[in-house]
Amino acid sequence: MQTLNERKTLHLIATVKIMKGCLLLAIAAAFLILDQRSALISSLINWAEEELLLLHNTVLIWLLNRFDVMLQAPSLHTTGLFALVYSLVLLTEGIGVWKQQRWAEWLMVCATASLIPLEVYHLTHKPTFIKVLIIVINVMIVIYLARTLKRHSHIDA
Repeated sequence: MQTLNERKTLHLIATVKIMKGCLLLAIAAAFLILDQRSALISSLINWAEEELLLLHNTVLIWLLNRFDVMLQAPSLHTTGLFALVYSLVLLTEGIGVWKQQRWAEWLMVCATASLIPLEVYHLTHKPTFIKVLIIVINVMIVIYLARTLKRHSHIDA
């Protein structure tokens, strides 16, 4: 049985995971929607070429073309799909931990721990205080959840 402090801490962790999941879901939706906007940009380019007879028209058309190329990049769609999948993992973790599901706590430990090496890799290339803070928080979450799971596995046995 979890203590009141453990439940509060797990609810806080779950809330953060749910908020991150919702934010990432919005980002995924934006990337996937932007992936479908190429026709709109093409019509803007055609309109600018036909209707705008300004001296700086070439700059506007160049900017619209660059934006169009960016929207057609396969990485945009791939990033959107990756963000969608990861947002669903975060939401599953958060909701499961909020509902005190043991499998969700294990999922959170494994998923969070598996990303720490990637975060450390990014830290070595472009170190920032925020990246260090994220790594420290994730390590603390993994340690806390692992200890809680270990303590409760002895009680349940």
